[in-house]
Amino acid sequence: MATLEIDGVDIHYEDQGQGDPVLLVHGAAASGRWFGSLVPQLARRYRMIVPDLRGLGRSQRVAPLARPQVWVEDLWRLLDSLGLDSVHLAGVSLGSRIAGRLVLDDAARVRTLTVDAPIVGLSSSGNASLNTVFTDVDPESEQAREWRDLHGDDWREAVAFYAATRSTAEFQEYFTLRPHLVGIDVPTLVCRGDLDDSIHPVDDAFVWHKQAPNTELFIAPGLTQSSVMLERPEWFVSEFDAFQERCAAVSAR
Repeated sequence: MATLEIDGVDIHYEDQGQGDPVLLVHGAAASGRWFGSLVPQLARRYRMIVPDLRGLGRSQRVAPLARPQVWVEDLWRLLDSLGLDSVHLAGVSLGSRIAGRLVLDDAARVRTLTVDAPIVGLSSSGNASLNTVFTDVDPESEQAREWRDLHGDDWREAVAFYAATRSTAEFQEYFTLRPHLVGIDVPTLVCRGDLDDSIHPVDDAFVWHKQAPNTELFIAPGLTQSSVMLERPEWFVSEFDAFQERCAAVSAR
């Protein structure tokens, strides 16, 4: 457990394991705690760098982001501080959108990309669903208990920060990846559960797979929700390891 100060803001991150470095980016209104047992499982083979995005989790609370690029810039600064010129990159949900932006920004620093429950651009129905999720919260609900676990007792402040940040047109435009997928050409593993939902449509996984070059697609069967990382962590680790081995074999030719 460590923190890095970036322009006066403390960014929390976990640094576990040894081996090839993997930067793992969490989803919307979440934190690195969301990954649970997945991180120690992956840390048996990889060096896992797991940040809490600015304003969320154990990172410092801040005003809503004026520029959506800030999260991307923070992650580059974190990697620079650790002396990591290149990493394997993985993100879930919002983290998949951030990961895509990192590749578009500097693909030379990304060895492989893995996106779980990817979002290539929100539909109007998905956007409306999220607005309700983040602004109409019963403090006694299961969702509120989860956010308390992810952020701490000031979870309302963290969730309100995310709701205000994501509500801008600039944010949604910047993180709409659909028009840019053809430019994401690093070796990519696209993961998704087999149950559809309006926020993480199954179609988005297929769109990413079809439009971005050099991709593999894994759809977890058996009534799996959108995230394989969350619902089927053992399957995810197995698929991730196999993907890395295939990529290493290609690079060695």
